[in-house]
Amino acid sequence: MKPISPYTATLSGKSTLLAETFAVLRELDHGHTVAEVKAQVMGADLLGKLTDSTRKSVWDHLHTRYLGDEARAATLARMVTRSRDRQTAHLVLFFEMCRSLPVLRDAVVGCVYPRYAAGFSGVGKADLQRFFDESAGSHPELTTWSPQTREKVVSNILTILRDFGLLTGAQNKQFARLYVPLPAFVYVLYRLAQDSVSTAQGVLAHEDWRLFLLESDDVQALLTEASAAGACTFKVQGDVYSLDLRFPSLEACVESLTGEV
Repeated sequence: MKPISPYTATLSGKSTLLAETFAVLRELDHGHTVAEVKAQVMGADLLGKLTDSTRKSVWDHLHTRYLGDEARAATLARMVTRSRDRQTAHLVLFFEMCRSLPVLRDAVVGCVYPRYAAGFSGVGKADLQRFFDESAGSHPELTTWSPQTREKVVSNILTILRDFGLLTGAQNKQFARLYVPLPAFVYVLYRLAQDSVSTAQGVLAHEDWRLFLLESDDVQALLTEASAAGACTFKVQGDVYSLDLRFPSLEACVESLTGEV
């Protein structure tokens, strides 16, 4: 059984930080190390933040979300910085942010996606608050959050979903018509393979596709498209599915996706 990752309230402080994320990842893609980019943020004010405390706060959030593994961060930087369209970059960042923040991932998989799949037009604060109420048994840390902290986390989750294109609207958040470009799908496909999820059945059933509001039929259609594009070989014969990945690693996949091979 997969261990339960505790929820943290870091989302109560900062939400999407898209401009800052792109600035940091560009420096990584230019060949700088994570330590060197941190020095640029803290000492040279790369992000244009006036105070040391603000610089540290922003850096800490970005490091938690994207930079904990230096090799993976370099691959992410290449993928995001060199993507041919901004939608791909945004969805890849959203995926990695969800992976690093269990409270965000679980809110999308356990609350937002079920409402989308059930045909609701949107999701609101009351829905997320109810989800947290129902999650307190497996996440007792939620009971230690003040009402103000939980309200801020809920508000920032909705802002993140809007900024990454899953929702629209300032007050009443409605589901957007989310388009998942093939490169974003292929990136996640190889990211799952890093977690030893590479069989057709495992990929089709994986919960992480719900982060993009994709159902199993959507995943199958995208696998067929990815196969036609040469990223993998996906075959369906009756009830039998087979999947073979073309590239040996996520890094090799990203090199291909960004036009470097």
